[in-house]
Amino acid sequence: MNIEKIKALFNQKGEVHFKLYSLEYTIIKENDEILVYADLYATRKQNYKTIEDALNYFTVYNESLIENENRIINII
Repeated sequence: MNIEKIKALFNQKGEVHFKLYSLEYTIIKENDEILVYADLYATRKQNYKTIEDALNYFTVYNESLIENENRIINII
């Protein structure tokens, strides 16, 4: 459910913010790339080709965002 909400908001606005564990994260589209990063560490951006790649391959504590779906909160 959370992953579908992230995808829907991303497709509408081109940007999504959410909280996972104690950090705020951003997924944003820039120059035909999808960037994912923790807001606190904005200089450590990870690049992906699609939103699906970002959700499958960006990891937090060695688990993808899809595997952490139940821990994601405050999706805006």
